Amino acid sequence: MSTLDFSKPVSFNIVNAMLECKEFTQLSLSQNLKVSLGQVNKIVKYFQQKGSIEKGKNGYFIKDALSIISEIAAYRSMEKTIIARFNLSIAPQAVKEMIKHNSVFCLDSALSYYCNNVKTKRICAYLTEKDTNLIEKLAAMPGDKTNLCLYSIDLPLDFVSDSDYKYTNKVRTVIDLVCDNSAFAATNLFQELWKQKII
Repeated sequence: MSTLDFSKPVSFNIVNAMLECKEFTQLSLSQNLKVSLGQVNKIVKYFQQKGSIEKGKNGYFIKDALSIISEIAAYRSMEKTIIARFNLSIAPQAVKEMIKHNSVFCLDSALSYYCNNVKTKRICAYLTEKDTNLIEKLAAMPGDKTNLCLYSIDLPLDFVSDSDYKYTNKVRTVIDLVCDNSAFAATNLFQELWKQKII
């Protein structure tokens, strides 16, 4: 079977929908995503042959989410999407307030939203719109209180809103963590979403 690049938007959307649904049919994916049945079939067959999904009575189900997400990570690295890194003199909460209007928080920041036991001095966010003034303002605040990483949006992005903040949804948070070589950090989400243990 030819190599599939799951970092391309159409392929990514199919894989993302499979991970979100957990159980699905090829027809439902095709109709919901408005993509050809052939595209869906090619991806479903690929993961079925790898043992990542299995066919049940009513369709397919996820058997090994990590192996599916690892296929995305083979073509995608969070490092390649980074726009800027800053070490800042202000506290993490102040940084979040400063960038909240044009950001979707991801990686550590999203993980700490979903998992109360996660504490980090790093703020990670996708920039939803370019803001040169913001970048300049941040550059003028060097220090050692908070590490900020800003990323460009390279793939379709689903998020949840909480008050004034937006966070990548749970599935995208896991995908991003795996693409950041931090699958271990998402252990609790793997267990919650797909009943899969990450060792």
